[in-house]
Amino acid sequence: MSAPPPTPAAHPVSSHAGRVGAGPAEPVVQASALETPSSFYRAEIWSLGLFLARYAPYRGTVCIARAIACLYVNLRPRRREIVVQNLLPVLNGDRAAARRMSLKLFQNFAVKLADLWRYESGQSISNMFSQWTGWEHFAAAQSSRRGVLLLTPHLGNWEFGAPLLAGRGVKLVVITLDEPHGKLTELRQSSRARWNIETVVIGRDIFAFVEIIRRLEAGATVALLVDRPPAATAATVDLFGRPFAASLAGAELARASGCVLLPVYLPRTENGYAAHILPAIPYDRAALRAPEAAQNLTQQIVRAFEPAIRQYPDQWYHFVPVWRE
Repeated sequence: MSAPPPTPAAHPVSSHAGRVGAGPAEPVVQASALETPSSFYRAEIWSLGLFLARYAPYRGTVCIARAIACLYVNLRPRRREIVVQNLLPVLNGDRAAARRMSLKLFQNFAVKLADLWRYESGQSISNMFSQWTGWEHFAAAQSSRRGVLLLTPHLGNWEFGAPLLAGRGVKLVVITLDEPHGKLTELRQSSRARWNIETVVIGRDIFAFVEIIRRLEAGATVALLVDRPPAATAATVDLFGRPFAASLAGAELARASGCVLLPVYLPRTENGYAAHILPAIPYDRAALRAPEAAQNLTQQIVRAFEPAIRQYPDQWYHFVPVWRE
């Protein structure tokens, strides 16, 4: 539900990545520094965004964000090409549609940032939501007296699940990776703390994963992003007919804690943000001792999001290559 925006790719990508349905003249992006986040993703820029969200009119902030997104697309065609290649399998190889969608995706991401800065600067975001479906799935998970692991992809504004749950009296523990710049990790951690949301940074403490298991065993609600994982927790699954790197952490945490696995996603619609909680994904805890069972469960988790990504491809925010050969 909550984690950092685009982080470094966790695997090498072949130079043929994203050539689904394209002719021989299609540009190919070589593995390079473009597999890392943009240099704009740093504490100084984030602090400026928080300042604008706090003191500038909301509409003005959104307009500025959209304008910067359009400028960025024009100045960084190779970064745009990565997004085009990421979208091709979702759009059945239609390159023209993927190119049009890529521009809309960058603009939507700019609006997402403006909204996120509003939230992280302490502004109220209660009027930004228009719909909530599937709360009964969360209520059923809580009534089981097991920990709840909320699983979400980089789709829509995944960070907004935390304040939504906080508004209903649910304390959330957020799993994140270290941000590209250390100061940014602390900045975002303190922003979440304003909403009584706890952040556990994986990678900084070798016992952090053990702490997450302990929390789930005690009945906590924890949020985890399932796409673009670190190499150590990645499994290759099928997504839109292509090999895709997904996180094994969900399956491993289920095996270790017996938690409920709940897929969630929060897209932006014409009327505001919508929060969707899907039915719990069933599993046999004992069977998860076998690696193939963990692989199959990871595949189930990813497949649960395929319709949502298909519906909102312009909000599936990946700016580094995601497809494996």
